[in-house]
Amino acid sequence: TYRTDRRLEQRDFQMALKALRKLAREGQYELDVDDSIKKTSDNGGEIELSYRRKRQNRVHLVLIMDTGGSMDPHTQLVERLFTAASELKGFKSFAAWQFHNVPYGKLYKGEYMTQGVAIEQLLMDWTPEHRLVWVGDASMASYELFNSYHRNSLSGLGWLQRIRRSCPASVWLNPDPQQYWNHPTVRAIGAVYPMYPLTLDGLHGAVKRLKKGRTD
Repeated sequence: TYRTDRRLEQRDFQMALKALRKLAREGQYELDVDDSIKKTSDNGGEIELSYRRKRQNRVHLVLIMDTGGSMDPHTQLVERLFTAASELKGFKSFAAWQFHNVPYGKLYKGEYMTQGVAIEQLLMDWTPEHRLVWVGDASMASYELFNSYHRNSLSGLGWLQRIRRSCPASVWLNPDPQQYWNHPTVRAIGAVYPMYPLTLDGLHGAVKRLKKGRTD
């Protein structure tokens, strides 16, 4: 359930997401002061400089948010998460996408979801270093999730499964209290993606899961 002592703030989200950053030495070379001192000492005082690459983050963070309809009551909460993720420095890259209820072959940018990009195109760019964070209540009419809208195309659930196979390091954050999760579409999506409540404890759990890479 939601925390009752205070609302989640932008800083709460940022502190949780910082734990997701995975550093590797792949940046520009810099002077390694400690190693230079050790090598100089071992070399009888003759100066010997040592260099190493700067640490850079290898994780690409992708935030995919349900918008409109039953998500309207959660707008401020999701906006705080979006702002925290977009302003947090240190990730290799950050991208945010939108959908309504369930994606049907495209994800969107823009205030009115007018800039659609084919999911298949995105999957060509996403790598094992990408971490997908879905945000949505996962609750909708059953036909919206289980039926396809075009002949020979995937259903909404089929697209979610397709994305999960390509990007196994993915989680789902649900802003609804957990007593409302006993719903056919919520259960179906929860069987595809590890689902956590959009609370501070839930976010910490999701980040811990994502740090492992694969989340199955």
